[in-house]
Amino acid sequence: FLTIVTWSLGDEKSFADDVAVDAEGNAYVTDAKASKIWKVGVSGELLSILRSPLFSPKEWYKSVVALNGIVYHPDGYLIVIHTFSGNLLKVDLTKGEEVKLIEVAGGPLTFGDGLELISPTKLVVAGNPSGRLVESSDGWETASVVAKFKGPAHRLATAATVKDGKVYLNHMVGMGYPKKTHALVEAVF
Repeated sequence: FLTIVTWSLGDEKSFADDVAVDAEGNAYVTDAKASKIWKVGVSGELLSILRSPLFSPKEWYKSVVALNGIVYHPDGYLIVIHTFSGNLLKVDLTKGEEVKLIEVAGGPLTFGDGLELISPTKLVVAGNPSGRLVESSDGWETASVVAKFKGPAHRLATAATVKDGKVYLNHMVGMGYPKKTHALVEAVF
């Protein structure tokens, strides 16, 4: 369980969104408003702020919802999605937090939200459509959308989780179809 502490960061508007934890227990929190990632130590202290020009598309309207879903890869890097641009990014923690754009065939992954690794080479992107299965065979330098899943109508998938090899997508409150609360749906790719 992670408790997020509010740090005094000036007048910049921020919105903490998603979190991933590395092998040492440090947390990486995406800022969906200010296009940055906070690195938080195991005691809750702010260690650093990761910034990159790749976190902010040139078009202002593509940053209405910026960095969002994030996962820690066991090979020592983060994979993060920028929601409105659909860009998938690799932040290599072993190379001084180097940021690279992952070229995605069948992308971009526009309206991507939550991320979850199924395996070191397979990633689920929750969003709209509900789920996209993305695969990489070169350490996430490039990737391909290999399958899509369409979930409940009038809902947006915001998170993915994997249990016993099955993928589940959380669909946030929608237009009341078929019910007005969150809907957790198994995604079959």
